[in-house]
Amino acid sequence: MFKKPQSNKPGDASPVDADFVPSIPLEINPGKRGLSSLSVLDSHKPSVISEGFSLTGDIVSNGILHIEGKVSGKIKADSINIGPSGQVDGELNCETLHIKGLFSGSAVCGELVVADKASIRGSVTYRSVTISRGAVIEGELLCKR
Repeated sequence: MFKKPQSNKPGDASPVDADFVPSIPLEINPGKRGLSSLSVLDSHKPSVISEGFSLTGDIVSNGILHIEGKVSGKIKADSINIGPSGQVDGELNCETLHIKGLFSGSAVCGELVVADKASIRGSVTYRSVTISRGAVIEGELLCKR
């Protein structure tokens, strides 16, 4: 796959195999033809906003978003996890919302899970809820049917 350098002289560039192509997982849809039949596979790995990272703006994710840093803005994702060091201020829309850190604003979700050291200031609309003893909630929790 790779060719060995032709010379060991300083400054000489190493030739690279022109046929080398990095591998990207692809899914081929049977029954379709052409380039539209190829799509990059979803790796099911979460997107992470790490501790020490601060973001202001809107986020849209077709998967899991794990937040350990600070986010201010609108977030729409399949699942949002606010970690113990995470701080979110804004509007959330997701199927599952797990809060272990700080959340302020408004949220609409299917499943809400609030951990024992979590803090919520604002309004959360949910279908099902689990709240651990010790969580702090200032605002309203609204059950939607």
